[in-house]
Amino acid sequence: MSLRLKTIIGIGIIEAILLVILISTVLDYMRHISRTDMENYVETTTTLFSTATQDAVLSQDLASLETFVEEMLKNQGVLYARIKDSEEIILAEGGDKTLLNNTIVIDNTIDEVFDSIYDAKKNIVIDEERYGSVNIGFSTKEIEVSIQDAQRMAATIALTEMVLVAIFSFGLGIYLTKQLKTLRKFAHKVSDGDLSKTIAVKGQDEIAEVAEAFNSMIINLRQSRNDNKNYQDEILLLNYDLEDRVKRRTEQLQNKNQELESAYEKLTTTQEQLIHSEKLASIGQLAAGVAHEINNPVAFIKGNLNSLKGYIASYQALIDKQQHIINAHSDILIEYNKVLVEDLQAFIDEEDIEFITEDLDTLLKESLEGTDRVSEIVKGLKIYSSGQHEQEAPVNINECIESTLRMLNNEIKYQCDVETALETIPAIIGDAGKLSQVLTNLIMNASQAMEQHGLIHIMTQASQETITITIKDNGKGIPEDNIRQLFDPFFTTKPVGEGTGLGLAISQGIIQDHGGHIHVDSEVGKGTVFTITFPIKDAPPPNNLPNP
Repeated sequence: MSLRLKTIIGIGIIEAILLVILISTVLDYMRHISRTDMENYVETTTTLFSTATQDAVLSQDLASLETFVEEMLKNQGVLYARIKDSEEIILAEGGDKTLLNNTIVIDNTIDEVFDSIYDAKKNIVIDEERYGSVNIGFSTKEIEVSIQDAQRMAATIALTEMVLVAIFSFGLGIYLTKQLKTLRKFAHKVSDGDLSKTIAVKGQDEIAEVAEAFNSMIINLRQSRNDNKNYQDEILLLNYDLEDRVKRRTEQLQNKNQELESAYEKLTTTQEQLIHSEKLASIGQLAAGVAHEINNPVAFIKGNLNSLKGYIASYQALIDKQQHIINAHSDILIEYNKVLVEDLQAFIDEEDIEFITEDLDTLLKESLEGTDRVSEIVKGLKIYSSGQHEQEAPVNINECIESTLRMLNNEIKYQCDVETALETIPAIIGDAGKLSQVLTNLIMNASQAMEQHGLIHIMTQASQETITITIKDNGKGIPEDNIRQLFDPFFTTKPVGEGTGLGLAISQGIIQDHGGHIHVDSEVGKGTVFTITFPIKDAPPPNNLPNP
């Protein structure tokens, strides 16, 4: 649809809407005025008629009443007139006989008229007493005809106005679109790359301003095209130089990347060495306790072995005596054998062979338990001090906790008691040695925070996505200022020579390497709580690694 047609249709629609509103308003107003005038005319006429006839009705002057009826019929639009007494007896009437013979339905307003006859009634009342009534029929056709004439005239005016508006819109559309066609023609040329000509500007209206702007755009595009060509030439020259620069820069970046990779490898090695050094420092602190833990079972194993040596000598002597008796078969030696048996019984009583037999099981059981104890201590120490990492291995956190506690038992048992509440939890993917190092650091710190014999409570829990380890102590607590620096490297509150300040920093790094998080809450004088969380989304189900 062209702009000219849109303009004609748009103006026509606006004009039609305005005309419909205007004509509807005028017709409604005329209809209202006509109806109001009709109702006023009916009311005035019936009132005057009832007033004029009241004396004749009272005196029953039928001749005068007939005269009044004839005079009323001379008024414009009156179709019939009738006068009745108080008993509805007709005293006089005149006009259209058909209407008089029909049943008359009184119309209170013109809106109730449906047969083009306004049937009006007025009572003849004197001193509030009714003496009769008058009925008059008024024709409403003149009002209807005048309204219809007005509607036809309004329609004619509206049609004429629409034709004139269409002609005006057509002319306006031609005027407006003529310049726009020129703009469109030049726009197509510009889109095809022809920037050689500009538009001739006519007038000073908005379209002329658009044409001037279009000319400016053509001039700018022409200049931009020339500049573009120059830029392209410059870019071609720069491109060769840029390729050479990029090549040299790439070589520099590759060299830097190799240097960074080498530095990263050194940093990783240094970090591993630092972690291992911190681990060895902790092992040094634990050495005396571990030695004592091992010496205890070794000492009673040695004592049991000494006892076992004496028991074996007694059993050997017993066996020799029994063998001697077995070898003496002769009847001649019966008396001699009897002496030997009595001597054997005396030996059994003297050496308390029955006690030795009963004690032998206990001695062996205790010795085996002692060797198991030494094995567990050595196993825990081996896991803790191992420099080999198993990043993809499943780790049972409960097993790590119990192994660490066995290793630390002699070191912490004089400072505190340890309570555990270890729920059945799934395994996580990680390095058991590094996780044991974290637990060792936190448990040792908790025991060293005790000013007197205290309590450490260790708890594990599992949700759908995480495992939580809580290590709580009732020690002296950590001041708020120190909590903010707690995980900073080389920060320590211990005396010089008793701490490196790297334990918690390294522990935090290990936890973060496992995708976990560590949080600390502490109150001076009441104790400290360390909470560690690990994700379990990549770990195997709980039944794969049951709690020990």
